[in-house]
Amino acid sequence: MKKHDDEGARFLSYLTLFLLAASLYIFSSYLHYILVAAVLALCTSHALTALVKLFNSPSLPPFIRKNRNFISSTILTLFFLCLIFAPLVYFISETYGQMASLDIEHIKSVTMQMVDKLVNFTDSIPVVHNFLNTLKTEGFSLLKNVSMETVYKTVNGVASGAGGLVVQIAWILIFYFLFNLYGRQILAFAARVMPTSFADEQYLYRECTGTVAVVFYGTLFNMMAQGLTFGIMMMFIGGYDAFYLGVLAGFCSVIPIIGAALVYVPVVALEIFAGNSLNVLIILFTVWGVMGFFIDNILRILFISYLKRIFGFEYAMNEILILMSILAGIASFGFWGLIIGPSVIALTLAAANLHSSQSEHSGFPEETLG
Repeated sequence: MKKHDDEGARFLSYLTLFLLAASLYIFSSYLHYILVAAVLALCTSHALTALVKLFNSPSLPPFIRKNRNFISSTILTLFFLCLIFAPLVYFISETYGQMASLDIEHIKSVTMQMVDKLVNFTDSIPVVHNFLNTLKTEGFSLLKNVSMETVYKTVNGVASGAGGLVVQIAWILIFYFLFNLYGRQILAFAARVMPTSFADEQYLYRECTGTVAVVFYGTLFNMMAQGLTFGIMMMFIGGYDAFYLGVLAGFCSVIPIIGAALVYVPVVALEIFAGNSLNVLIILFTVWGVMGFFIDNILRILFISYLKRIFGFEYAMNEILILMSILAGIASFGFWGLIIGPSVIALTLAAANLHSSQSEHSGFPEETLG
């Protein structure tokens, strides 16, 4: 009888693995969206719990308390829709319109004049002057070949890629809503299936959600604060589409290392060419002093500390390792690797620490990874 039971259990195990592989194959076209949505749901699980608790208040009508999970999931999904989807659609449509109305000849003329000034400025440094002069000759020959046909092809390529990104976000939001709505049931099922103790499962969940929450909320705060700061500064300077540049700076701020330099460097070059030294100093002070130092290194940390006190999430992953995992995630998964990379590394380190704590070691001090 026992042998028969063992064979039955083994058969069910093989059957489960086979059906799991079949399910993954069926959903293969959506796995990327599902993974991103699952990580986003982990990021905002603390906010979801807080909302569910809020809508479970005895002072609220019974209908709201009964549907608190659905209402909380809807609010978070609409929040992402307004925070990411709406600015992205505006940015795509505005970029498409501006690229379609570019004055190519004027851009060529301004670019050539700027390069000439830069080359003349380095007359006293022969090595740099000769190098820039060579680049100028080669660059001008390439610039002269740029035509409206090239611009139209670029515009169409941008529009096509942007349309694909909009579709991705739509699918991600759908799966995100479902993960929020049925997240507790999914986690309870996973806990029953996994051959680990409840304490170990709690540890894995806590380490993963804590790390991705810090990365996500910190990135979100940076994006909004730096975009708003840059937009206000450009409004003060005048002569630019401040709202558009603010949105662009916000999106670019999520790119590690480079960040908003993709936006302010061309603006600084234009201001130098126009001879507006005061504007150049204002821009550099804002992007380096306010955005680069104050917002990124002080306000962001204070914001994360405040959220940690409210939601109670924790993380023990090294900041350098988080940065490296973000860069690796972006290289592997594109924009969404920003949160996928840290979540995978955090889960890996947590699993390694659990394995280490359950194994016998000698000769080495017991320390956790990360």
